[in-house]
Amino acid sequence: MGKKIRITRKSLKKDEVRSYWLQVLTWVQANRKSLLISAAAVVVLLLFTSAFRQRTTRQVTDANLLIARAQMEVQYAFLVEDDRAREKVLNAAEEKLEMVRQRYRRSGLVPYATFLLGNIAFSQNDYDEAEERYMEFLDDAHGSLEKADGYIALGYTYENRFFWGGRESVDRVWLERALESYREAEQLTTGTNTTQRYLAMMGRARLLDLEMERPDEAKRLYEQIARERRLDPPKYSAEVARGRNAWLFEYLERMRRLFTLAQTAQLRLDQMEASD
Repeated sequence: MGKKIRITRKSLKKDEVRSYWLQVLTWVQANRKSLLISAAAVVVLLLFTSAFRQRTTRQVTDANLLIARAQMEVQYAFLVEDDRAREKVLNAAEEKLEMVRQRYRRSGLVPYATFLLGNIAFSQNDYDEAEERYMEFLDDAHGSLEKADGYIALGYTYENRFFWGGRESVDRVWLERALESYREAEQLTTGTNTTQRYLAMMGRARLLDLEMERPDEAKRLYEQIARERRLDPPKYSAEVARGRNAWLFEYLERMRRLFTLAQTAQLRLDQMEASD
């Protein structure tokens, strides 16, 4: 009589595992060609994705470099006294910005390049071109702050167009457009403490005060800016206050406060009160 073999759960489990892997190996052998093709496709996809990411990163880097060079050229142009030389520098900046718009659309920097082109046109008193660029920027801009920047730039453009047009009654349409642009920027930033909001308020107050003959509205805006943008008093440590260079810290603080929106608004209020 043969030896009895005791079948346990453990041995059954081992048999199940062996049977399962035999089935898997059999299936893999039968579908080897399809599996190889699928694996190759996955590898190609991963390589393509990696290459795309590297290309996008490279585009952002190249676009940033072109914009940085264009900005340096624009800043340098303001220091050039010769008109022909200044135009040459600005044209070089425009070429770089147009290159960003044409070659590096995936970089995400095209709207900013368009905005800078508007600034160049503005500096050349070409307000038709500036308006076109800023409107194009508004079409591509994302977020309320970016759009507010565009409307503020439009406000400056219309405002300057009025003054360069001789400030005749026929030109007052540009004042209305400037006011509307500042109002749009202000509405986009309602409830915020951003620079854009107060720049828009300042632009509107300035026009209401100087050209629209609506001093009450202008005064209300100036008062709000002066109140809400007032800087907290400086806090110096005892060591700094007793230091040899304490005067320098005080001087820099005065300079910082001299050019704030709150200070500008307060100066306009003082002038309005003095003229009453």
